[in-house]
Amino acid sequence: MTAARIIEAIGALLWPLLVAVLLIKVIPHIPGVVADLRKAMRTRGFTVKVGGVELSVEEATEQLRRQVTDLQTHMAVQLAERPEPTLGVPPAPGAPPGAPAGAEAEAGPAAAPGRATILWVDNDPDGNALELAKLRDDGLEVLLARSTAEAMDVLSLRRGVRAIVTDMGRSEDGEYRSHAGLALLRQLREAEQDQPVLVYTSARRAELDRQDALDAGATVVTASPTELFAAIRRLLASPPDGPGPVPEPAPGHAQRRPRRPIRPG
Repeated sequence: MTAARIIEAIGALLWPLLVAVLLIKVIPHIPGVVADLRKAMRTRGFTVKVGGVELSVEEATEQLRRQVTDLQTHMAVQLAERPEPTLGVPPAPGAPPGAPAGAEAEAGPAAAPGRATILWVDNDPDGNALELAKLRDDGLEVLLARSTAEAMDVLSLRRGVRAIVTDMGRSEDGEYRSHAGLALLRQLREAEQDQPVLVYTSARRAELDRQDALDAGATVVTASPTELFAAIRRLLASPPDGPGPVPEPAPGHAQRRPRRPIRPG
């Protein structure tokens, strides 16, 4: 037998041997891989990126469900409050469908020139990743602060912040503070920061702490992302250095009451 035939015979035996070794190494791990895949599919343990933030599919689905439910609720309220059109008289040109005859279309707020900046204060901003992504998609610059102290530092270093969004309760310095939002409002007043502050919290906290937040200087207190976006649009529609129009409260949230002027003597 020649050397070439010997090499060929060894090669013919080597391939089955390599396949056998590979199977011996891989087969013990197959049940674990299959189990992990089944668990991931059952628990939706995959992750997606939203606005640069990595969320599990379950977290992203919950945030999306919350926003869709809120939007459906507001649409239902607006449809219920829409007046019936007057028969025989066509609505005025440019008027929205269902508007009373002769009514002109209400001009929406114009976009603020340039790129407006807002400050979002929340110890867990990933919980509002969809809201943050929506604001950035609208062309806003969103600065993040995870505590009251960090928010005040940002405001001392960065000029031109047009509005502030804060949660009510959050963890600061390793301790949960249920009224951290009120503490921020008080510090903003003491520092003579005059940006409008929107308190964005849960429905329960909005009801419990609404009046305290308004008394502390909040402009809007809401648990609705739809109302939050609408309020931010109205606030940014006014000139940054002028009084501008007072934002009208959307249904379901409160607005700060005007303070009475202090009379001398």
